[in-house]
Amino acid sequence: MNPARNNNEFRSGPIDAVTGSLLGCALGDSIGLPFEGISARRIRRLNPGPLEQRLVFGYGMISDDTEHSCLVAQALIACGGDAETFGRNMAWRLRWWFLTLPAGIGLGTLRSAIKLWLGFPYHKSGANSAGNGPMMRSAIIGAYAGRDDRLREDLVAISSRITHSDPRAERAAQVIACATALALENETVSPARVEQYFEKWSRADEALKSLLQRAAHSASDNQSAQQFCDDNDMSKGVSGFCYSTLAVVLQIWFRHYGDAETAITEAVRCGGDTDTVAAIIGGMVGARVGRRGLPQHWLRRLTDWPRSVEWMESLCAQLNRCKAAGTRQRPKYVIFPFALIRNLLFILVVLAHGFRRLAPPY
Repeated sequence: MNPARNNNEFRSGPIDAVTGSLLGCALGDSIGLPFEGISARRIRRLNPGPLEQRLVFGYGMISDDTEHSCLVAQALIACGGDAETFGRNMAWRLRWWFLTLPAGIGLGTLRSAIKLWLGFPYHKSGANSAGNGPMMRSAIIGAYAGRDDRLREDLVAISSRITHSDPRAERAAQVIACATALALENETVSPARVEQYFEKWSRADEALKSLLQRAAHSASDNQSAQQFCDDNDMSKGVSGFCYSTLAVVLQIWFRHYGDAETAITEAVRCGGDTDTVAAIIGGMVGARVGRRGLPQHWLRRLTDWPRSVEWMESLCAQLNRCKAAGTRQRPKYVIFPFALIRNLLFILVVLAHGFRRLAPPY
């Protein structure tokens, strides 16, 4: 743990939380992307030193994890704080996003996008899946709504049900958004208060309550995330099941909610669904520390298009203005052919990494 990062030196103000969350999500996504699906053991062999951007000749790109958070930000700008308008707008954004041929789209999100195009309303389009989709786009909702519990919970519920109808996926997303909001105002986050923080979603779910307690106890004992994974049948990596991901994310968050670089590094080194786990924790910690508290050496080498760092910052600035004024606007958008061309090139990059994994070290 880096003490300098946990003494609130980089404490984010409310208006900077959204920018920090989106960019933190993008950093976690880009740092974790080259290692997606690889075991913790092989990650150590491939990259024994500090993690850096490395997807394309020392530069990073984002995946669907960050793109979904961008869609949420756009829908929030267009809805002006109205949850129903948010749902309809988010559903249309997912429809068009699906047509850009995004690589790595989850099965639940894929099925939901098809249902949306077949005419299902947004509150009935969710697939029966307990995947990570809702969680990866909920930190930015926590950063936006803060401790406005009703607004935050309504937005997370709608965002979750558009793609995932399994209540576990929604509960996990609610916990992520709540945790993000908590860290915005609390000087310290205590693992001992885990039941108080999340009792609303865990009281009727013994599995969720158990994993929250295990994550809190592990954090109190100052275990590493890798030790926690080894003790909980995740030694080969974190799966795409929302409760497995949630347990690891919270174990890291309790210890490093003020240190984005350490939090993201621990998430990636657990292996498995590295980009999503790191994107979630990056979005949570980023909301706390703001843009200034993020690893600048990672941010400088995050090079993507058309959703560049500058584009995401401009989008967040627009969202902050809309929230402050209580208005809605037409959000910044991505030109459809540009997104399609980018994704076709991105698929080639992903395939190149797939072939690279066939070579040593194993």
